[in-house]
Amino acid sequence: MDLINLTEADLYPTEKFGPSLEGTLLYKVRDQSHFPGAYMTTNERLFMNVDMNGEAYTRVFAYQDIVRAYVEDEVLFIEFPEGMGKIAMVETVSGDIEAFADYVNDKAGK
Repeated sequence: MDLINLTEADLYPTEKFGPSLEGTLLYKVRDQSHFPGAYMTTNERLFMNVDMNGEAYTRVFAYQDIVRAYVEDEVLFIEFPEGMGKIAMVETVSGDIEAFADYVNDKAGK
């Protein structure tokens, strides 16, 4: 499953592509906590794509809905408001996690 699949057709007329990452997302769903996933950014939104056992799951976030992004021990954390908490990305296979975190924080005004 191609997780970095955002195209020009998916963007608003005012949007431009930002950095993307692909790796393993750590988020507990029932008895599973490791999922192949990707983050794709534009100048206006953050897209999260997850392969949940062959089923594609996409979620889109406005930057003002992100508390912060940070890197600790080569793991990217994106912190969301209460209810969703933090999502970690490990084993990054494409993208620069430091540059990605800086971009997200810049867009989120952090």
